[in-house]
Amino acid sequence: MALQRTLFIVKPDAVERRLIGKILGHVEGEGFRIVEARLGRLTREEAKSFYDEHREKPFFGELVEYMTSGAVVLTCLEREDAVPKLREVIGATDPAQAAEGTIRKLYAKSKQMNSVHASDSPASAERELKLFFGAAVVAG
Repeated sequence: MALQRTLFIVKPDAVERRLIGKILGHVEGEGFRIVEARLGRLTREEAKSFYDEHREKPFFGELVEYMTSGAVVLTCLEREDAVPKLREVIGATDPAQAAEGTIRKLYAKSKQMNSVHASDSPASAERELKLFFGAAVVAG
């Protein structure tokens, strides 16, 4: 099976609570390799572009505000079946529904402040990686 790359973000609530090391250690422990990573703040335009599919939804403004409220860690992760495996490792969006041992069950504060983002499909992974890291990281 071929290696696959995906976007993984440690969100502002987790960065503020100093959980970067624990969260990245968790994904590395699940066999992911960090290809690229950087700490920084998303601009409003980056956040709007990132969440473009939600632009018409009532919570869009709150998402943009939250994602620009503090630093995030943007990472490109790699492993076989990276997209579905990472979704399994992070757990359900709502931490109350997340399986035991998943990142969101362990660290999320709420459905919005759920500590991490992971691409939900190979197409989303490609779009999101290009947005934050450029086309070269997608190609490997």
